[in-house]
Amino acid sequence: MESYILFRGAKRVTLKEEDMTTEKISRIFQVHGSSLYVTDDTNVAIFPGNDGHFSTVDLRVRGHYEVHGESNDVGEPSGVPGPFNPTRFSFRRPTSAAADSALTARPSARAPVVKTFQRTVFIADLVEGRLETSKTLTVRFSEFEASVMGITSKVNDALEQEDSAILTDGQGNQILDTEGTRGSAFWKQNARKVCAVKEGDLQQLQGSKRRRLSRRDDNGLDAVFDTIEEVVLAAQGLREVSNTIKELTNLASSNPRTTVSLTVSEAAAIKDAFGCVVCKGPVVEPMVSSCCHSIIGCRSCIEQWQQNSTFCPKCRADEFDINTQKLTGLSDALAALENILYH
Repeated sequence: MESYILFRGAKRVTLKEEDMTTEKISRIFQVHGSSLYVTDDTNVAIFPGNDGHFSTVDLRVRGHYEVHGESNDVGEPSGVPGPFNPTRFSFRRPTSAAADSALTARPSARAPVVKTFQRTVFIADLVEGRLETSKTLTVRFSEFEASVMGITSKVNDALEQEDSAILTDGQGNQILDTEGTRGSAFWKQNARKVCAVKEGDLQQLQGSKRRRLSRRDDNGLDAVFDTIEEVVLAAQGLREVSNTIKELTNLASSNPRTTVSLTVSEAAAIKDAFGCVVCKGPVVEPMVSSCCHSIIGCRSCIEQWQQNSTFCPKCRADEFDINTQKLTGLSDALAALENILYH
């Protein structure tokens, strides 16, 4: 049951919702019902309605309210409101410009507090075929505004530019209005990068992606041969290290008791050349990348990396999915290398 705490001087009572009437309050605190009103903790005056009841819209449950009104000093029955003399009672609030109208105008119901959230939106421009952040914008929004349309409207209002902005992820993929993008649970996570891109820039970026895909399809076997050639060139740079590993393998095979001595710098160089950049361990089924011309990691690690990222984990180049090839012929050598360096 909702209740409210009323006090006047040293007297304090708790009343239920149905008891919040001028008749009962004036009887309890011995004031004239016609002059009765209450104030809350922020000194806002609240007046009863024409029916003598205080509206619960104006009141906060378990809130404290001070009772005001002309004292009933003449001893008349407390349940019958006495005549009200306007010259004997007036309400003044020095801090309010509209204090003179406080007696005649009932305060409007206080609006409920709306919970708001905020997130950072990156304003991106198209530079040489890529999105680059030029500035950031902090957007405040309510649960009702947590949608693609709501956030886009706030961004466009803040930017005040002719070309409307479109929301994308960090890779330039447009964020669509779906069930998953509606609600604060999606938008309040600042870990998820959201960019605002001009409509014209986004069209150019998407057109560039389509042309790259089209060229890739048209090239056919020529593109495959080019990629193979790049992989071969990258592998040739590892020839000296590979020969050294093979010599070590032959030495270890001919005499299992042979102890191989390497300096710290030599061991570090071999680990760096044949270590996986993802799991940091020895490479298993090595993959080589044409963008950085080196072994980058295990096949399983690289395949898992490509599921979440489109850039190279070593040199951060784009289109990593088409730049990688499996490097064969080193499985035995790498197995021996693992026994030498990691055991």
